[in-house]
Amino acid sequence: MSKPIYIQIIDSPFRDFICSDFYYDEGVTNQAIAEHLQYSLDYHYPNMVHVEYIDLFLEEEEKFSDIRDMFNFGIITPPLILINGKAMFHGGISYRIIMEEIDRMLSSGLSH
Repeated sequence: MSKPIYIQIIDSPFRDFICSDFYYDEGVTNQAIAEHLQYSLDYHYPNMVHVEYIDLFLEEEEKFSDIRDMFNFGIITPPLILINGKAMFHGGISYRIIMEEIDRMLSSGLSH
């Protein structure tokens, strides 16, 4: 059995860029989208994928300092999506793209 896939959504509360494959809503937060993503992934990949939403500015100053700097200098746009610790996407949360990456990882045995 493959090891679980760990997704981190690192976000800045001051720069919410809200999008998904299904809707755009200024009243919805990236945290709510991350929670819905977890629910959806639990359905498609039971016990295989864990999603963690990280509010960057509630974290300790030294934790994720490089990502914080990249956000501040405009090098990357929040949210940043890490899969198993590897930066994969930034600027939005796309269910379709995340699920395609998970499928690719599971089919190639790269989930650990």
